[in-house]
Parts: sequence; structure tokens; C-alpha cells
Amino acid sequence: MNAKRPRLWQACAPLVALAATTGAATGQELAAIGGRLYVKLATRAETRAAMVASLTGSGVVWGPWFVLRPFDQPEGAKRIDLAHEPERELSRMRAGGPGPDLARRYTGKSGEIGWTRVEERNAIGGTGGLGPIDLREGLEGGAAEFAAAYAYRRIEADRDTTAMIGLGSDDGLRAWLNGQVVVEAAVERALSPGEHRVALRLRKGVNHFLAKVTQGKGEWSIQMTLDESLDSAVEAALDWQLDADFPDEESRFYRLATIPHPRHVSAEVGGLDVMPDGSPALSTRRGEVYVVDGAYETPAVGTSWRRIARGLQEPLGLRVIGGRDGVEFVVAQRGELTRIVSPDGFRGLGGPVAFETICDGWQITGNYHEYAFGPKLDAQGEARVNLNLAHIDAETTMGTTVPTRGWSVRIPLRGPDAGRMSKVADGLRSPDGIGMGPDGEMFYTDNQGDYVATNKLCHLKEGAFYGHQASLRFREGYGKDWRAEGKPVPEVTWPAVWFPYKKMGQSASDILLDDRGGAFGPFAGQVFVGDQTTCEVFRVFLERVGGEYQGACFPFRRGLASGVHRLAWGKDGSMFVGMTDRGWGSTGPKREGLQRIIWTGRTPMEILAMRVRRDGFVLEFTRDVGEGALRPGAFGVSSYTYEYHPQYGSEEKDTRTHAITSVEREGPRSVRLRLDEMRHGGMGYVYELKAVGVAAEDGEALLHDRAYYTVQRLPE
Repeated sequence: MNAKRPRLWQACAPLVALAATTGAATGQELAAIGGRLYVKLATRAETRAAMVASLTGSGVVWGPWFVLRPFDQPEGAKRIDLAHEPERELSRMRAGGPGPDLARRYTGKSGEIGWTRVEERNAIGGTGGLGPIDLREGLEGGAAEFAAAYAYRRIEADRDTTAMIGLGSDDGLRAWLNGQVVVEAAVERALSPGEHRVALRLRKGVNHFLAKVTQGKGEWSIQMTLDESLDSAVEAALDWQLDADFPDEESRFYRLATIPHPRHVSAEVGGLDVMPDGSPALSTRRGEVYVVDGAYETPAVGTSWRRIARGLQEPLGLRVIGGRDGVEFVVAQRGELTRIVSPDGFRGLGGPVAFETICDGWQITGNYHEYAFGPKLDAQGEARVNLNLAHIDAETTMGTTVPTRGWSVRIPLRGPDAGRMSKVADGLRSPDGIGMGPDGEMFYTDNQGDYVATNKLCHLKEGAFYGHQASLRFREGYGKDWRAEGKPVPEVTWPAVWFPYKKMGQSASDILLDDRGGAFGPFAGQVFVGDQTTCEVFRVFLERVGGEYQGACFPFRRGLASGVHRLAWGKDGSMFVGMTDRGWGSTGPKREGLQRIIWTGRTPMEILAMRVRRDGFVLEFTRDVGEGALRPGAFGVSSYTYEYHPQYGSEEKDTRTHAITSVEREGPRSVRLRLDEMRHGGMGYVYELKAVGVAAEDGEALLHDRAYYTVQRLPE
């Protein structure tokens, strides 16, 4: 740590009296955080709740959530007044009362049900609130339709006080504090965590919070956010210590470090890159550009955010370009590609700046959904930008009334053609991610919706059409009446990789090639892809088959604090992650921020690569694989495809379970699976692999036992 900065996190001599300060009967003191002694309690959630209460001075400790569902709700979300059995226990939920009997069993919609504690993984990050509680999780078939659920948590206060919360639900909501209604909304809606701002008047001692969420069809969730004045640097230090004390399986290999930002900074990251010295530089959706110093400290309690520009219009990408005269920033605003320069090349990061229009060749109408994603630089140093379609109705349909929407374009930054935009491809929908893949080729991600069956990763090819038909009216030889004139849909270029919906995220975002030469672990040459909804980073292995790219996607790192939007490499080989959820939604407890994924130096047991053969696949692992991989039943394989249509997304179609005819070792780290049948063609077939019980030679289990390979073609 930099000795010139205040040390908000520091080692401290053990004091037995610490347990009393947190209300713990027993505990182990580890450090002082924010001037308060730290005790490790039985669980992460309990430790964090006690520390937050101490650090904020609120004296309020928030207990874990419990949920009870489903009850039958035949009239759907709006019948919030339809009472179920738990409401008869409201008299037990007075201040100081015993609360609901969490061991009791009830008659639910599909049989006997009981209270279940919400997993602590939902509490990663944040200040004591949770990410959304998915009330559909674990329910089969129609059990999560026309249903009601209850969520309960116990709140303890050391004095009479008021706690401010945000509360949101999908769909209807009624909430009680100590048996009294504090929120009622008989509505059908999407989740917005801050929909209801509520002052909870807590009594000294035990308080009870109960919520009912009613539902028709679709998503079903609830989320509470807490307004606590916890300093962001102190919070980063606390979370770093908690991750050390309560590591999940992934953090043994890849740790998360939060880079705190000042309260006055709205860190909704739109673009992300690094300066020549490795400091992260980012653009925000609010139109500002910052450089962050001190981001490599662990925990990063001494960061400094220096604003170097403001007044931009939602810049959703940023590149730092160096030269003899210092650096310049290139950003894609909503209406143009812009260069930001300073007289000293930003060597001082404090002087005046100038804005230069590089290109304003694409068109906009004012529709809020006409985003411009990028730029990323291709192998020739030219800027690449993806242009989002407009949102043309209240449902899910995307379209355009002007040319260039749904295009991917290139723009030279130097030379005689500097600033001249040219079309690369069309048929894109909501292509948030663009970046370089193997062999210097460019790829992009698109998001599920009309004409996009599920999220996907596509190889960007000159003149290709990627499936969304809205941009065809402006394609040469087509026009707005092309359907009436009987013109055929151009040949669709199907993706290199489909990301099965919810199994592998819900909103694919940025692309980052691992060109770190092993500094980030064993995945050099592969591609990482972020997911904005589920706050995850995935890993993609690509290979050429018949001259075209296809490959497999794998889970990599979950639990980021907010929607993963932008990725960039740090100078030490760590990965910076820029986050946002405003308007787009995410499962994380935060609305925005910057984090870093750090390889600990330990190599996880993973499926490193999945290569297609005419009769199956070869699996390569990161470590020598044990003999258990050769036993019958070690693997399960199914395949399915999707439907190409104008409706939103597609269900998995033509699903088939495959018999594995043989499993053979091909080397210390590789196994060959032969299947009864290999399907390809059409939109491609996703082969879903489950490797249950497979372990390394030393017995360490696979960190992730799922893989999804998209077969577009089979090798000769």
C-alpha cells in the first residue's frame, strides 16, 4: 500500500473483548477495518451484518432471508389481497415477538412446502442488501405460474431507529413490518430494486419483515436494497477480508477485488481500457471520462479518481491510444466517434481538453435504444463500432427507420481515409460486445430477442448478414417493400457459439482475448465474455472447422457486484471489470462499479478445451485427469437447436439425449468421447456436456462440470 495514503484497513493485535462489540458469543479477531475491530463469525452473512452495523453506527443487524413458495394464486399478480396461511401468523410478527415458525410445513400449490434459507451467494458485495431473490429457482413446470411467495427476514436494532430501504418486486407486492403493512402494489411489472422507498421504523430489539410477491407468468423475484453510509473504501476492505475468510470455490483460483469510487462519481461503466502505466481509464454512461490511480492495491483503499472529460453523450466504449506525444482517448458517443486530446498528451491529466469529431457517419432518430458500442481496434488499427437497433414498440420488437442501424462498421483513425465509415456487416440486433478473437479476427456478441434465439458470439465477416431483418430495408437491392416483392432473406451467418439462455447468462456483453501468455492462468488464446444480467464472466474455446469458427463456452467466474459490461487487461495480467445495471437490470447487489479478477496462481481443474470430431469430442483438461473419467456414467451429453423467427428468443428445440459409445484416454490430460450420433446444420446444434464426478489425478474435482459446444459443421 502507498504509505502516503490513509490506511483504512490495517492489521491489529488480538483483543478478546472484540466479541462483545459485535454481539458475538465467540469470534476470532483478524484486523481493524475502518477503525472498527473485525471478528470472523460463523458465516459470511453474519460477519458482514455485524461489521456493517458497527461501521455505520446504525446498530441494525439484518438477518438472512427465508422464502416460502409456491402457493396457488389463480387470479395472478393483481390479487394481492388473497391471503394465504403465513398471514395468519402476523400476530407472531409484532416487535419483540417470536416471528414465524420457520420449521412449520404448509400445503402449497403442488404439495407440502416449507421455509428455505436464501443462499449466501446472493449477498456477495453490497452493504447488507441482496441481489434479487429468484423465486422461480428450483420450481418445475407451471409451479411458478399464477403463484404467491413469502419472504421473511429478522431485523435486530440496538435502539429505536429508522432504516431506509429500497424495495422492488416482479410482480405484485405487499410487505409488513412488525405486522403492519408498509408497501402494497397490486401490479404486473419488471423488477426495479428502488421502486418503493420505505422508512422502516424499527423498535429496539427484534423486528420482523415479511413480504408477499404475487405472480402470473414470467419472471418472479424480490429485492431489498439498504441505504447505509458505509464508505466505499471501507466496504472494499471488508469484502476483501470476507472473501479471504469465507472463500467460495472459484475464489480459491480467481479472487475479486473491488475498486471503490467516490460518492460523487456515477461509475456506470460504458467503456474501459488502461493507460500506458496500467491505470484503468473508463467512460461512464453519464458522459464522463476518468483515470483511476491506486487500482492495484489489495484491498484498493487508496484509489484516486481523476476526471479528465465530461459532457459526452453516453459513451459506450473507450480506447486509449498512445503515441510519441502522449495519449489520446477515442470514444463512441451516441452520434459520433470522438477523439479527446490535450496539449500535453494527458501527461499531467489536469489540463484543458479538446474534442474532435472523427466520424459522424451513422444515423440516429432520438430513440433511446440507438446505442453505439465500441470502439475496439482491429488488426489494422482501425476502429470497429456496432450500431444498435431502435426499440420500436412497448414489447420486444427492434427495428429502424433510418439507415446504418443494425450495422457493424469500420472507421480508419489515420491515413487518407481517416474518419471514413464503411459497412462491414448487417443484421445485428443489440450487439453490445465487439473485440478481437484468435488469429486477429474480429467477433461480436448479440443479445436474445426477435430473430436472435439466445445470446451468441459471432465471427464478424465482410458482407455477412446476421439474421435480424429490420436492417434489410436499407440493404442494397432490398428496400422497405422487400417482403411484398418476394425477395428472399439473405443467407444467415449463424454464430460460432450459442450461449444457452440462463444456463450461460442472459445478456452477453464484452469480449476479451486472453493474450496474456499465461499471466491469467491456463486459458491463453481463449476468449472471455461478460454477462450483464447475471454478473458473470464466461470462457470460450474456439477452433476452425471447415474454415469457419465454432466452439464451446464454459462457466468461469460468477458473483461480480453488478452487471458485467466491459473487460480490460491490467498491467499485471489481472482483469478489470466495468459494471452497470441502470435500465438493463442485473442480479448483483450493486448498481455500478469497477472490480478486478486476480489469478491466485493456483490452476483449477477445468475442461480446458472441447474439440469436435466426426463421431464425438475430445476433452482436454487443465491438469492430469483421473481414471474416474473413463468409467461409465462419468459424462452425459444431449443436443438441441433453436428456431429462427421474429418472436422474442427461442426455446430449445429437437432435444435429444445421446448414448456415449466409448470413452478413451488420449493422453494424461485428454479424453475422447464417441457418441451414437452427431448432428449439425441449420442454425447449429448445441451439445450440452455434463461431467459428473470427473476429477484430477490427485482427486480434486472439476471446478465447473458443464460445457456447451455449438456444432455448425463436422470435420472432414
